[in-house]
Amino acid sequence: MAISDSTVAIIGTGNIGGRLAADLAAGGQDFLLAGRDQEATRKIAADLDGRAEAVSVDEAVDRAGVLVVAVWLDDFEQFIAQYGARLAGKVIVDPSNPVGPDEPGGYRKVIGEQESSGQILAGLRPAGQGVRHAISLDAVRDREARTRAGGAVLRHRRRRSGRP
Repeated sequence: MAISDSTVAIIGTGNIGGRLAADLAAGGQDFLLAGRDQEATRKIAADLDGRAEAVSVDEAVDRAGVLVVAVWLDDFEQFIAQYGARLAGKVIVDPSNPVGPDEPGGYRKVIGEQESSGQILAGLRPAGQGVRHAISLDAVRDREARTRAGGAVLRHRRRRSGRP
């Protein structure tokens, strides 16, 4: 696996992180993969044709210039609190939605109607410690789109101010 100055790390190996890891690997992208459960992360990485290197979250933060933080919003807030100063100059990607489980077994929005997770997360970074760019990401999982583009296709959607 080749790692360069523009190294991408996916932090989180759940539904979003695991799917994104599979898409990146299918598209021929080398990347770092980190999660809370090191053994589970190693198993996922082992199934990605040598494209992913399983590392700790600390190592991912140190080595990657692009961090895709695929975790629940409250975990993302803790991540920023713990690593805030070390995130300066990095591209932070939030591929998630600000939702959480509800009583009937579905999901509900966990922030205000007029809030976005990007606004909340940007407000948590330490003063003077900006990131290069923070985006919200949709992974395009349509096989036909991936095939037309020759691999994994990623797009980001810009959010209008005041809209979730």
